[in-house]
Amino acid sequence: MAMYSHSIHSANEPHPFDPPHDVMKMLKREINELRAAFQAEQQQRAVEVQQLRQEVGMLRDQLQKESHERKTICHQTVQDLTQVRSDQIKSLEEMKVSFASSLHQLNQLLQDEMRDRRAEGSLRDTRESTEKSERQSENAAMKDDIGKHKQVFFGARDDIYQKISNITHDVEMIVTALTKVSVAKGQLDKTSLHCWKYFSGQGALSTSGGN
Repeated sequence: MAMYSHSIHSANEPHPFDPPHDVMKMLKREINELRAAFQAEQQQRAVEVQQLRQEVGMLRDQLQKESHERKTICHQTVQDLTQVRSDQIKSLEEMKVSFASSLHQLNQLLQDEMRDRRAEGSLRDTRESTEKSERQSENAAMKDDIGKHKQVFFGARDDIYQKISNITHDVEMIVTALTKVSVAKGQLDKTSLHCWKYFSGQGALSTSGGN
């Protein structure tokens, strides 16, 4: 009778374990949901990890390939730089040799030019000295010639002056003589001439030394 009344009471009133039971069911459901979400998350993470592994593998392969290429490039670059350095050293040595040769040639040309200049200067000095001596000799000769010409000129001038003086004297004497002749002619009469008398028939020509 008591058990029956208890069953009726439990059927009509909520059991004291129902709320905790509901809580446990809710927790269990949430746990199941969390588990499912965790599994899904785990699967997604596994897929992502797999993808990341694949990407890491690809990156590793690319890195190895790039590293190999870089090593090859670096090795080739080192070889090229070594060759360039060797070529530059060789070119520098050639430039040094060429520069030294050019400098030697230039120095030789300068020495030759200086020697030629000195020789030319000495030759010019000698030529100028010779020309100076020749000019001095010519000037001395010209002075002597001018002195001689002056002497000849003055001698000729004096001679000409003397001849002119003599001619003047002679002319004066001739003029004097002509004057005397003119005076004598003026004093001379034809009647006093014996030849005129003879030619005119007034007298006979005497052959004696008398009259």
